[in-house]
Amino acid sequence: MSKSQNSVSRFIQELRNRRVFRVSAVYLGVGYAILEASSIIVPMLNLPGIIVKIVLGLLVAGFPIAVLLAWIFQMTPEGLRRSPKSGEKQSQTEKPLTGNATIIVLLVIIAGLLVYPQFTDSNSFGQDTVSLVDSKSIAVLPFTPFTKTDDDQSFADGMHDDILTQLSKVADLKVISRTSVMQYKETTMLISDIARELGVAHILEGSVRRAGDQIRIVAQLINAETDEHLWAETFDREYADIFSIQSDVAQKIARALKAELTPKEKHYIETKPTENQEAWELYIMAELLWDADIIERDSIAVIYEQAIELDPNFLLPYTMLSIIHANAYFDGSGLDPRLERFKKAKEALSEALRINQDAPETHLALGYFYYYGSRDYQRALEEFSIVQQSQPNNSDLLAATAFVQRRLGQWDESLENLQKAVSLDPNDGNKVGQMRDMAYMMRLWDLSERYQRQLSAIHSGNESGTESGWYYIELAQSGDLEKMQAILDQLMTKFDPEDLLEIRVMHAEFTRDYENWLAIELADTSGSYFTIGNLLQWTDQADRAQSYFDSARIDAEETIQENPQDWEIYGELGVALAKLGRFEEAIDWGKREVELMSLARDRLSGLIALEDLAEIYMICGKLDESIDIYSQILSMPGWLSVNWLKLSPLYDPLRSSPRFQKLLDQYSGQNG
Repeated sequence: MSKSQNSVSRFIQELRNRRVFRVSAVYLGVGYAILEASSIIVPMLNLPGIIVKIVLGLLVAGFPIAVLLAWIFQMTPEGLRRSPKSGEKQSQTEKPLTGNATIIVLLVIIAGLLVYPQFTDSNSFGQDTVSLVDSKSIAVLPFTPFTKTDDDQSFADGMHDDILTQLSKVADLKVISRTSVMQYKETTMLISDIARELGVAHILEGSVRRAGDQIRIVAQLINAETDEHLWAETFDREYADIFSIQSDVAQKIARALKAELTPKEKHYIETKPTENQEAWELYIMAELLWDADIIERDSIAVIYEQAIELDPNFLLPYTMLSIIHANAYFDGSGLDPRLERFKKAKEALSEALRINQDAPETHLALGYFYYYGSRDYQRALEEFSIVQQSQPNNSDLLAATAFVQRRLGQWDESLENLQKAVSLDPNDGNKVGQMRDMAYMMRLWDLSERYQRQLSAIHSGNESGTESGWYYIELAQSGDLEKMQAILDQLMTKFDPEDLLEIRVMHAEFTRDYENWLAIELADTSGSYFTIGNLLQWTDQADRAQSYFDSARIDAEETIQENPQDWEIYGELGVALAKLGRFEEAIDWGKREVELMSLARDRLSGLIALEDLAEIYMICGKLDESIDIYSQILSMPGWLSVNWLKLSPLYDPLRSSPRFQKLLDQYSGQNG
């Protein structure tokens, strides 16, 4: 027994002498550091998650090799040497590189890697905080048809949309929006990688088939981290039973995820929207076209109207028609006159109220009507708040709430809701772009850059309008013309110059390249009378300039006569009159614009009206009045930046004023 103990002691001493324990410790430390670095870098570069597993496998396989090599060799300052036997002396240069200093440095590196995620955003989509993925979060991937016919594909898309909509009604779940999951249609990506990109813990997959009146749906719920199938079921039913299948699937998934389903939510999920299957199919077709955003909204409205013809008491198409027409009234789009749009929106809303005034969809249409139709933003918020209780995962609703809050001047609340909307729909370029713009207006440049990167990733850097955002951010942050020129040059090598017209014109403005700017404007059939007039004025062609300003006046007067409520045209008329030297009339029109669209009524549009009045005062030589307004504008979130005021020749009349220079100095801190 004593000999055995002595042998073990000698062996352990030999391991110590050959530094095997130290090498093992260093190897494990370095391996852990490599693994931690991989877990940070792989998501950052949007690489497949399996890479981290491969790294782990290689490190495990290398450990016994490292131990064996440590027994035979040592790495010293003089290179690789044979490990010494027990009692063998070593010089300073012969001692291995596994001393205390090496281990201390390694511990510092490991500590740094552990702390790093606490101070950085490791999510490739740039979401707000680094936190554990919600255990009740789910993404519903596009369903796969058993056969590749157009009818089966349409049925699969419709079923996918239905089930996703039903799941979205459960407040205890986090459900990713349809827009963000559609890119994974027929994908070969791993479930774990999809879940990581979308920030969810679970994935629902499904396959469907329709044969006459019979349908089959195969659905399976997967834990993305473990690849475990938490729930799977095959439904063989008649097509007439489609609504109960959707309700059944949604409730079973909620139970599988241990989500609380309230009686109100259960009732909402089980409510049958219409008895007419054909009307339902038309409605789903319109919804899919709406989400795809591939045809005009007016064409989609025709499909909703067809559904209503089949079932005049079908609530949902009425609510969507009201929203379409209210939006067209708000932004002036479509062929119908704006007042006709308002009338159509109100008629569709009245029908929705007749059918079911308490339905969440009716409250949603009411909210949009108050938002778009009457600009009664407070009442719009009240209606959206009611809908939020039944549609907690509706990212469009969260975004609309944010837009309304922004117009009320509730910028922090607006930012929070828009971030929530993006977290539910991280691949929706419109929402991410709005988030970038919101941060820009609030002069949160780092945040704006972050969402610009996310937007670029969505479009793979191949969309000119998206990539132009880098120019605007550089303008606002630094106003450095060389950096802005470098961005423009890079964009010009990648995209058609015609697609970059807006920032080419802007850069010509800031660099005062009047000749090039004028050539661009004259070649553009939609060139602005104001811009051309200004350019002619700045190049000593005053007589020609006056003719363009007069054309702008005539256009504005005709537009106001046709639509007296088009408040923006009041400012355009005021600027035109100021350029023509009719100062009193100009100021009067500018004030009327501000009265029509005051800050109290709308913080966002009100700023535009104020900018018009400030410009009118400037042209009329009333510099103090103009500077007062620009000071007010810069004190609030908005598009106008200090660097724009510094660079644009439009504001040259103010440059001789010490007050203006002081104003620029005061707000220069906003640039970063």
